[in-house]
Amino acid sequence: MSATVYLTPKLKEGESVDLSLYSPRERTSIRLYGLACKDWVTTDVNNYRQSWQDAGQVVVVRGKLDKSKHWCKEHLYMQDWSYDAFASPDNGHNFYFKDPKDAMMFKMSI
Repeated sequence: MSATVYLTPKLKEGESVDLSLYSPRERTSIRLYGLACKDWVTTDVNNYRQSWQDAGQVVVVRGKLDKSKHWCKEHLYMQDWSYDAFASPDNGHNFYFKDPKDAMMFKMSI
């Protein structure tokens, strides 16, 4: 796994940020949730996920749990995806995506 995945913030196109201007907690939030969500705490992320999860796109993955989680962490903000490990009787894992485009890219990559 690449360490840069967790050290470099995922920014929207045209965004730039000087992380030295922020507290350590805000830097972590920027890396995981994006610049607009720098003040979020875990409960904010969970509440946001619950707001879209029922209407979100579900992708079932058999095996490849670690690879799938790594792909999501590298390419998506933490609040825009979630998963249930071993959610089905055949040991499939359910991955939930807020955006159908993210689900499609996930399917093509995994």
